[in-house]
Amino acid sequence: MSKDFFKRFLALARLRYKLIWAHARTGNGKIAMLFALYLIGGFVALFFALGGMGIGFAITSIEPERAEYFARWMLFGLFVNGIGLSLLFGTGTRAAFSEEVLRRYPLDARERFLVRQIIGILDPVWLLLIACTYGLAIGFLWLGGGSIFRTLLTTTIFIVANYLATIVLLTIVGMVMETRRGSGVIGTVVLLVVSFGPLAIALLINSRKAFVWNALDQLLKFTPPGAAAGALLGDTAANVIGSFILLLLWCLALLWMLEKLETRPQTTAPATTASMVWQDYTDQISKLFGHRYAPLVSKALRYHLRCNMIRFSLITAPVIVLAGKYMIPHKGQQGYFAISLAMFFIMSSATAAAMMLNAFGYDEAGIRRYAFMPINFADALRAMNLSSLLLRAVAVFISFALWLIFYSSQVISWQMLVMMLSTALASLFFYNALGFWTSIFSPKSMDFDAMWNNRLSFGANVVVIGGVLVPFWGLMMAANRLGLMTFLRFWWVPLLLMAACAGLYAFSFYAIENPLNTRRERLINLIAGARD
Repeated sequence: MSKDFFKRFLALARLRYKLIWAHARTGNGKIAMLFALYLIGGFVALFFALGGMGIGFAITSIEPERAEYFARWMLFGLFVNGIGLSLLFGTGTRAAFSEEVLRRYPLDARERFLVRQIIGILDPVWLLLIACTYGLAIGFLWLGGGSIFRTLLTTTIFIVANYLATIVLLTIVGMVMETRRGSGVIGTVVLLVVSFGPLAIALLINSRKAFVWNALDQLLKFTPPGAAAGALLGDTAANVIGSFILLLLWCLALLWMLEKLETRPQTTAPATTASMVWQDYTDQISKLFGHRYAPLVSKALRYHLRCNMIRFSLITAPVIVLAGKYMIPHKGQQGYFAISLAMFFIMSSATAAAMMLNAFGYDEAGIRRYAFMPINFADALRAMNLSSLLLRAVAVFISFALWLIFYSSQVISWQMLVMMLSTALASLFFYNALGFWTSIFSPKSMDFDAMWNNRLSFGANVVVIGGVLVPFWGLMMAANRLGLMTFLRFWWVPLLLMAACAGLYAFSFYAIENPLNTRRERLINLIAGARD
């Protein structure tokens, strides 16, 4: 390599760190930092859960296979952190060092490839993970886990395999995000993993079927973390050599895949034409609301079903209810029933909350059309709220059906059914009634396509946070003070609550017109501003 190459490399490395720092100061970067702490905290928990036991096995050397087992899962934690943290921080900054961009610099093809990989592995995230991996390997070496040469060589190759797997995944993610809906798909997948990963782990931990863990562990043996653990702590020479060869094969396969992805020819998507469809299912459903609201409800339904954030909320709503069983372990039927009531109330406050509590926020400059169209401005708000009520009701009934299936092993009385359904419908009317008022007194402009950095307004945050904390702690305190039979004796209370919430919704439906007309100009200015 020439001396000029190293100068250019240092300049690009400085640019990389400046971009990382600039990204970390943005709203999306701060959210990425939050998820980074989430992943690192998960690994620390895994380390303390498995590390101490693994060290004990390594010290005594009574069961070498168990020591390899814990090493495999600890390396898997590092592997997942390498991929997850790079996905959070590397997608945006890595685009500045793509093949197309580096062609503008005086670098040949080999130099461009080296610059991309070396700059990537010099990221702060990777320097931290490399230090953790070598520290873990040295710990096993100190406890009698093999020779120095084998330990350092295996650890280095494992780091290379982890990095190559991450870069391959980043490249695939970049290809997906080039499509129209790719950003929404990636955001949904990340939120699903972050939101419901702990639930999946809880299901595995609470499962009494050992074959689930055994199957996962057997599968993990054929991955880079499993191969590295076998090469580090294998009890036989055949195991060590076989694991080392498997790790090398992973590196070669990932390197070949990375080369194919980065040298793929650029393709241009052909122009497509789509036929316009009239009277689709949204138009058919909107007819149920009469001639006055039908066009506006049809538009509102399309808004809900095309918004990435709302679709994710609707899809994951039933999982919130099912997660309740694992939030209070070692509780009997009384605790499960109380937490289920709380989860139904919480689900209603969170499902499609961004549009329910901020009806005009996604219209942006389009909110101005309501001031010129030959319609009542309040009808647009009512139609948006009605469509939200309809979709959230569907989510509630699906969740209720899944709850019946999920809790089929418990004894479910008719009082439980009445209380559960009444509580769900009461929360439905209650939060939609609040949505009328927050939409005009606490509005905020929102990004229709964004999954990240889409913060709710102050009023919406108060409603959502209160809708989570108040019913959860209130019902938990009631469950601890009252027995199940006493709890069921008041089955009629949720019915009264549902009637009161329905009355509140009806009152808000008609009373909202005068406040909305009074704040119409201010509302339009807050949402649309001076934008075209």
